[in-house]
Amino acid sequence: MNLDWRIGTALNHLAAFEVAVDKGSFTKAAESLGTTQPSISRHIASLEHLLNVPLFNRLHHRVELTDAGQELYDAVKLGLGHIRQTANKITTKQPSNVLTIGCTYGFAHLWLMQRFSALQKLMPEYELRMVTSDTETIFDLEEIDFAIRFGKGDWSDGHSQKLFSEELFPVCSPQYARDHFGGCENVAPLSLLEVNLIHEQVEKYSWLSWTQWLKHLSIDYTPAPDTYFYNNYTLALQTAVEGHGVALAWPQLAELPLKSGQLVELTGLRVRTDYGYDLAYQRHHHQAGKIVNWVKEEVKDQG
Repeated sequence: MNLDWRIGTALNHLAAFEVAVDKGSFTKAAESLGTTQPSISRHIASLEHLLNVPLFNRLHHRVELTDAGQELYDAVKLGLGHIRQTANKITTKQPSNVLTIGCTYGFAHLWLMQRFSALQKLMPEYELRMVTSDTETIFDLEEIDFAIRFGKGDWSDGHSQKLFSEELFPVCSPQYARDHFGGCENVAPLSLLEVNLIHEQVEKYSWLSWTQWLKHLSIDYTPAPDTYFYNNYTLALQTAVEGHGVALAWPQLAELPLKSGQLVELTGLRVRTDYGYDLAYQRHHHQAGKIVNWVKEEVKDQG
């Protein structure tokens, strides 16, 4: 059966699936959607049948996602979220007290979300909205107020404020460092070729891959044909936290797991480029000064 046709028949199932995950149970999802628990169960069962893969592990008092379910949920959340944003945009005029900030999902999860409430308190008269995407990483300043962009900072469609430059170093769990390197100090670069390197799909983003990073250290490296590539940075970093290998980390984006001790830096191996993250915004934007000053302070606090 054609997969596109199967997905086309599954939109109601996908909506029920999203709410079931968000609410943590089929019963709560039914209450939220004004339907019954058996109805939600049928939607999930139909979706699993269409995809021919289990999405949940059914436990005694709760359900939890399988790996396939988690992968589908990430896609559904982004897809339905984008549909909602677009529908809202074309059917209603956005009020003047709404400010939108666009960034990748990874940047939102690892940097912006932990600061979002502070930014909202700074601007209580505005409703702040995050627009996240891992397929569109530039964002059109005609459609969005502020955008976190990755590049060399030479944006022609507006002004920008440098957040931080690209600086990458290897990280892993403390136990992984002890088991494979005898600790995290003075790790020989070539020893990285003997362990599991955690990869992310980076072609569309332009930040350094393992191949490019190792080349900066004069080491030639090509991933094996069966290498698994994670589709976003958050998942790659979490895999390192769980002790499954070594990932490349930004000091700003890996700040929390590094401070908590979930990850350790393999020292002496930092690579810096002339790329980085910028806050881009429309020329003469009426709130640019306040947000730019706030960003400067946040970045300064990170060293």
